[in-house]
Amino acid sequence: MSLFSMASRQTGMTDNNHDVIIVGGGVAGLTAAAYIARAGHTVEVLERSSHLGGRGSTSVRDGFHFNQGPHALYRGGAGEAVLQELGVQIRGGSPSVSGRIVFSGKDEIAPAGPGSLLRTKALGARAKAEIGKLLGTLPRLDAAAWAGRSAGVWVDASARQPRSRELLHALVRLSTYTNDPDRLSAQVAISQLQLALDKGVLYLDHGWQSLVDQLAATEGVSTRCGVTVDELPDAAAVIVAVSNPEQASALVGTSWEVGPSAQASCIDLGLTTAPRHNFVLGGDVPFYFSNHSAVADLAPDGMWHAAVVEYLTSEGEPDTDGLDAFAAFAGVAKNDIAVRRRLHRMTTVGAIATADAGGYAGRPSTTDTGMANVMIAGDWVGATGHLADASLASGRDAARAALSHLASRQVVR
Repeated sequence: MSLFSMASRQTGMTDNNHDVIIVGGGVAGLTAAAYIARAGHTVEVLERSSHLGGRGSTSVRDGFHFNQGPHALYRGGAGEAVLQELGVQIRGGSPSVSGRIVFSGKDEIAPAGPGSLLRTKALGARAKAEIGKLLGTLPRLDAAAWAGRSAGVWVDASARQPRSRELLHALVRLSTYTNDPDRLSAQVAISQLQLALDKGVLYLDHGWQSLVDQLAATEGVSTRCGVTVDELPDAAAVIVAVSNPEQASALVGTSWEVGPSAQASCIDLGLTTAPRHNFVLGGDVPFYFSNHSAVADLAPDGMWHAAVVEYLTSEGEPDTDGLDAFAAFAGVAKNDIAVRRRLHRMTTVGAIATADAGGYAGRPSTTDTGMANVMIAGDWVGATGHLADASLASGRDAARAALSHLASRQVVR
């Protein structure tokens, strides 16, 4: 089989025509490639699957743009800054914070602000006072000071009322895509909630593929899909930007002390009728519903794209019936569903930043490989951000390290 054919197998040798080889064509790898190409170096991205994007890819079914589960870009975060620096156009809309919350099988007004907090029957008077005080002080909280303590410890320290604690756990699940409060660093929980409360999030027109395609189209970036890489490519600099630390370790030969992955189960829905509620959050159950097409171009005219998600524990099994039942709280009826796609179990975070490791600072750095010319990138790498923020920031930082290495070698194109 030719080295340059689709579905080829890379075994440690390249054509040596590129200064940098990047293994992994997801958001982190493509970000690194864009920075390197903009610096004037030749770069090639090798992707195992038949298309680019990884967990940032989007598939189109009957005109509905389905991401790999619900995706949101946190405004004001490190990821948005990276995309702006690269000139990537970000188009989409910010969802309303109003909606419903479900406790004990009954939906009530979600406490999304002072007015809804006063009106909702989901919380008692003491819980309302607790949550109101916390939301007022949260923006000023030093997230890094909580890096070595778990999200669960922070929730218990922040709320005495049982219903307040349940609500905080629900908000942490929603903002981190993680259902592991005993291991997740409170730094992650707090910083994600701070971003959400500050400028909110964006749902992207045509899905995250819109970002992937722009990054891949950067002048000077070469990509090949369907390439299985079994050994580190032979290049002046190599960036390993695969989806999880286990895959990276197999290539690099270095293992890292990282947290577990985060998992979720999802049903994507193409709807013929608008749901009664665009947002529903499970207060005492780990479910979430969102109509992303309420603010973003993700569905054909006159139709709607929504998703219902279950945030899984490390031992948990997906509850398909529970997901379908939860969509009913949004007013979704079976006859409203034109397209239904099931993602039984998917990874939302390659490895979470844990309290035991000291939060973000405990993750491996992009140069923590034991080899001067090899870098790593991904949502589990680097001391900056969570989810896509970590992917984009680590891609940038890995590119900078690769460029520094090339400069030290005085690589000539």
